[in-house]
Amino acid sequence: MNTIGQDMRDALQSLTEIGRVTKVNGQVDVNFELAAVLAQCPGRSAVIFENIKDHTVKAVGNLVDRENFARACGIENTLEASLNYIKNGIENPLVPVLVENAPCREVIKTENIDILRDLPITTFFEKEAGHYITAGVVVAKDPETGKRNVSMNRLLVLGPDKLMIGMSPSHHLYRLLEKARNLGKTLEVSISIGNHPAVLVAANAYVNLGYDEFEIAGGMFNEPLQLSPGVTVDVEAPKGSEIVIEAEFIPDELHQEGLVSEFHGMYVDYGKSPVLRVKAITHRHNPFYQVILPGRYYEHFLIGAMAIETTSFLKIREAVPSVKEAVITEGGMGRCHLVISLSNPKPGEGQKAAFAAFAHCNLVKQVIVVNDDINVNDPVDVEWAIAARMKAHRDIFMIPGVRADRAEAVVEDGTVTKIGIIALREETALPKAEIPNDVMDKVKSQWDTYQVKL
Repeated sequence: MNTIGQDMRDALQSLTEIGRVTKVNGQVDVNFELAAVLAQCPGRSAVIFENIKDHTVKAVGNLVDRENFARACGIENTLEASLNYIKNGIENPLVPVLVENAPCREVIKTENIDILRDLPITTFFEKEAGHYITAGVVVAKDPETGKRNVSMNRLLVLGPDKLMIGMSPSHHLYRLLEKARNLGKTLEVSISIGNHPAVLVAANAYVNLGYDEFEIAGGMFNEPLQLSPGVTVDVEAPKGSEIVIEAEFIPDELHQEGLVSEFHGMYVDYGKSPVLRVKAITHRHNPFYQVILPGRYYEHFLIGAMAIETTSFLKIREAVPSVKEAVITEGGMGRCHLVISLSNPKPGEGQKAAFAAFAHCNLVKQVIVVNDDINVNDPVDVEWAIAARMKAHRDIFMIPGVRADRAEAVVEDGTVTKIGIIALREETALPKAEIPNDVMDKVKSQWDTYQVKL
């Protein structure tokens, strides 16, 4: 396992070396225009905005896709390598270490705070309420145990030092807030912006409450994640974060958010959400403000997808040890569709794998199970397996009335119907017609000798 830097700047340097950073030198406005550029920037490279209207702080967007993630983490650009990398973080967590004089504390502001003045916080979609922070890694501590909880939540700017934080009652952070309220305590948070892709994926891991997601990041890095103590709160932040906002929940204050975009690309109205009072903003010298384009865009999909598919793989493996790979598809909005491959499955193990996936993540509502000769990351290969191996009357099953996440696009009375598609090869199936593997490998390794011109 490679030892790599833990900061977003380390990731950007790795991407720069292979030409996967695009610089936007022309002036852009934070009001919709920056989002429109991110939405249309080709090639899935990271994007640096050098010139933002009315701001001196630069911005970074589109940092994470599968190739960018692999390069930033020093691994091969394959699904297997990505799964193993994240899986190693979950199975071999490392306790973070505290450091003093961290880069994220080079500049400290505790007075005259004005979030919109100081940071190029963006508006995204026309019917939303205002400016949203979308790449904030939110850290809080259990008021009873002191254990950290790490998550990513949207943050709506309400005023110079006020933020609404979006979270469901099912979220761990909400449960910590309830604990604090019952104990008569104030819950403090740190919100770090501008982090390494591994930290972003770790923050989205589907693990139990009490499990410190920063330990997962350390396992992924193969060294403890370095954290900086808070300045005005007793909560830490990654030492290399570009910007850290320190805040506390305002007791019993709620804000009616109105329409907001979700991962499925449509507006929802979740009602009222809690409010934070900002106590401090700290940052590096010449910081980068990180933006994740929300809604139906690939970075938003993939950060969640890589976390979900890895924890799903681990849960499926408990039920079906022959599982080889699992991928959450972009077409399934990075949340809802899972493709699983099995090696030499026994009868009924396809269905068992699907049930395990449904039980693990309530957002997953369609599972396709294939043999390990299918590339689960290739939609054409997966569709071929369905066309060539699935018998619809036997291999499609539906489970109606399953409790669903509130973010589900077609939720009805809090439930959704889940679908399993078993596209496994029968023993009597026709053999695949394939060119010998050794010849394919030889041609690939000697490709330049063929002098192919396109």
